[in-house]
Amino acid sequence: LDWSNQAGAKEVAFKPARVIMQDMSGGPCIMDLSAMRSAVQALGKDPSSVNPLVPVDLVIDHSVIADEAGNPRALSMNMKKEFERNRERFALFKWASQ
Repeated sequence: LDWSNQAGAKEVAFKPARVIMQDMSGGPCIMDLSAMRSAVQALGKDPSSVNPLVPVDLVIDHSVIADEAGNPRALSMNMKKEFERNRERFALFKWASQ
């Protein structure tokens, strides 16, 4: 193909079947959708009309800090700290998935 001579001559339709987003970009998208739904509801309209056009998978992927290691309670203590540090974030993702 000689793209230089055909630029803009045809439109290529692109509609993905699914979008995968990492939590660092997906979190703000969830907040944007939430704000748009609130605004639509404030206008007296149906907030469920605000939805992505294609299904979206949100991948929660983040670093875990190992505060404890080499002892029998390390796993439970590290998990406890993980949930303490990320409680608000996890709550948002759980709320958004319902």
